[in-house]
Amino acid sequence: MPRLLRPSPHWMPDLDHELSPYTGYARAHWEAAADRLLSSARAHALEGGALVDFAGDGSSSPVDRLEGFARTFLLAALRIAGAPAHTGSEAAHWREALRRGVAGRLWPRLSDHSQPTVEAAAVAIGLHVARPQLWEPLDDATKAGICAWFDDAAGTWCADNNHVLLGATLAAFTTSVGLRDRRALVENALDRMEDWYRGDGWYTDGDGRRFDHYNAYAFHWYPFFIARMLGTRLDDRRAEYRKRLGAFLVGYQHLFSRDGAPVLMGRSLIYRWGVTAPFWMARWEGVDALPLSRMRRIASGTLRHFTDQGVLDDGILSLGWRAAPAADIVQSYSGSGSPYWASKGFLGLLLAPDDAIWTDTESPMLSEHSDVRVSIPAPRWLVESRDGLVTLHNFGSDGHPTRDDHLYRRLQFSTATAPVCGEGQRDCDLTIEGAVHRAASTATVTPRGGAVTRALDAAGRQVETAVSAHVGDDATVYVARVRGAAGLRLTVSGAAVSWEEDDDRGSSVQVSSDRAAAVGAAGVWAGIRWLGAWSATTGSDAEGSGAPLPVEAGIERVAGGTALGEHAAYPRVTTAPVRGDVVIAWQCALRRDRGFEALTADAADVRVAEDHVRLTLNGEEQVFRWSASETFDGDRHAQRAFRP
Repeated sequence: MPRLLRPSPHWMPDLDHELSPYTGYARAHWEAAADRLLSSARAHALEGGALVDFAGDGSSSPVDRLEGFARTFLLAALRIAGAPAHTGSEAAHWREALRRGVAGRLWPRLSDHSQPTVEAAAVAIGLHVARPQLWEPLDDATKAGICAWFDDAAGTWCADNNHVLLGATLAAFTTSVGLRDRRALVENALDRMEDWYRGDGWYTDGDGRRFDHYNAYAFHWYPFFIARMLGTRLDDRRAEYRKRLGAFLVGYQHLFSRDGAPVLMGRSLIYRWGVTAPFWMARWEGVDALPLSRMRRIASGTLRHFTDQGVLDDGILSLGWRAAPAADIVQSYSGSGSPYWASKGFLGLLLAPDDAIWTDTESPMLSEHSDVRVSIPAPRWLVESRDGLVTLHNFGSDGHPTRDDHLYRRLQFSTATAPVCGEGQRDCDLTIEGAVHRAASTATVTPRGGAVTRALDAAGRQVETAVSAHVGDDATVYVARVRGAAGLRLTVSGAAVSWEEDDDRGSSVQVSSDRAAAVGAAGVWAGIRWLGAWSATTGSDAEGSGAPLPVEAGIERVAGGTALGEHAAYPRVTTAPVRGDVVIAWQCALRRDRGFEALTADAADVRVAEDHVRLTLNGEEQVFRWSASETFDGDRHAQRAFRP
C-alpha cells in the first residue's frame, strides 16, 4: 500500500480497502477529485463561465483564461457523460458558458502556431463525449459559431509534432456534425503521425528522438477520438492504434512506483495524473494488454500520490509537481490554466460505474511481486523497479533537437528524484567543462544496460562522448570514451536528492574520500564512485597517459531545490584537465537504503579496443561496447511547421 504522506483530505470519501486494497481509491474518489476541480473552475469563472482565470490576480492572458475554460470543460464533459442523471445542473452551466463564449466572441481566433487551437481541441472532444448533454441542446447559432471557430484552424501552420493532431481533431468534429467534409485533412495529419512511429507503441514527438509522456496523453489520445468521430472510414487505422496502445502499455506500466509516482522526465510534468489516460483508454477501446484491476491500481495510485501531497487542497492546480509551484519543470508556454490537462486522467469516468475496471478488486503491480527490469527498445530505455523506486536509464530520448534540456538529456531519471535545472549544474551525466550537449547520434539498449554516443560543443571545440552502462542489482557501472577534450576537465554525477525542511536536518551527506561521494534525504540515497581513467589508444592498459588522472569528489548543492523539495544536492566527481583522448569509468547508485554502501566496484585489467573496453570488475571480466546503431538523422533539423 502506498505510504500515506499526510491524512486523507477531508473532502475525499473514506478509503475503500476492500475493493482497493493497494490504494484505497475507488470511483467515488475520482469523482470527488473531479468535482473539486470543477467547483474551483466555477469559482474562478468569468463571462458566465466562458473563461476561467485560475491566476486570479490579473496576470493571466486571454489564452490562459481560455485554457482554464477549455481544459476544465473537458473534465466537465467526462464527468457529465459518465453520470448524466446526476449532473444536469453542471451540464446547464457549461452549455451557457459555450453560448456566452460564442455570442461574445470571447475566445481568441485560431491562427498559425496557435495555442488556442490546443484548447479548441479540448472543447471538441468534450462536445463529442457528452454530445447528448452538451452539444445537441445548444441553439443553432451557438453550434454554428463553435464550428466556425473550429474551422479557422483548417489550413493553418502548426508545430510539426503532436500538434498536427489538434487541427485534425477539430476537422474530425466539424465533419462529424455535417459542417464540412474535412476527412482528407484529417488523414493527411494521421499520415504525418506515422512518420514518427518507432515501434513498441512509442512515437517520437516530431522528428528526432523526443520520447516522453506525450505518448500517453497525445499519441494514444487524439487518434482514438478522431477515429470515433469519423466512424467506419477509419476502422482500419483504429484497429492499428489499438494494437499499438496494447504494446505501449506493456512497457509503460513500469514507469510508476508502488507509491504512485510517475517517472519525472520530459516536458509538461505539471499535468500530473494526466499520464494515467492510456490505462482508461485501453478499457474504453477494448484493449486487453493488462488486467483491468492492475490498470486501475496504477491509475488510482497516481491520483492518490498527488492528493496525499495536498495538490488539490485548495482546488487549484499549481504550476508544479506537488502543491507548490516548481519553475524547474515548467515550460515557457505554460500558463495558469495549463496544469488542467490533468483532466485527461479522468477518462475513466466515461466508463459505467458497473464496468469491471471499477468493480474488480485491485490487483498488484508486477513490481509488488518482485523486482522488475525491462528494456523498451523504441526510446532506448532500460527501466528497473526495486524497493518501491523506479529508475529509468535513458540512452535515447533527447527532447527538442536544438535544446540541451535537463528534462531529457540525462543518463538517468527516477520516480524519487528530479533532474536539476541550473547554470553549470548537471546531474546523472558525463559532461565536459563548458560543454553544451548535442543530440545523440547513436544509441543502443540491452537487457542489462545500454550505450549512447553524442557530440558536445565545448567552448567551440568538437568533443565526442561514447558512454556504455551495465546496470547491476545494486549499482550501475559506466565506462566512457572521451575524444577531443584535451586540457578540459570532465565531471560525472549521480542523481539529485531533494528535501523540504527549512534547514539541513532533513539531509545526510557523506563524502568518504577523494574518489567517492553520496547524499541522502527523505529515504533516498544517491552515490558515485570513481573507478579510473586510461588512455583511449587502442590496446592501451596504462592509467591516464602514463600517470594517474587526479580527481576530486564532492556534493553539489542545487540553489532553489527541485520540483521535489526546497533543497537538493547531488554527488559528483571532477577530474583534472585531461591530457588527450581518455577512457573513464565510474559507478552510480540510487537506492532507498544507503546508496553509498552499494558502491563496491574495483576495476582492473583494462583493455581498450576501437569498439569496446574490456575490464575486470570485482574479479569478473566485463565488456562495455559503444553503440553501433543506425545514425539518427532527424535531429539535424530544428522543429519545423506543418500545414494540413
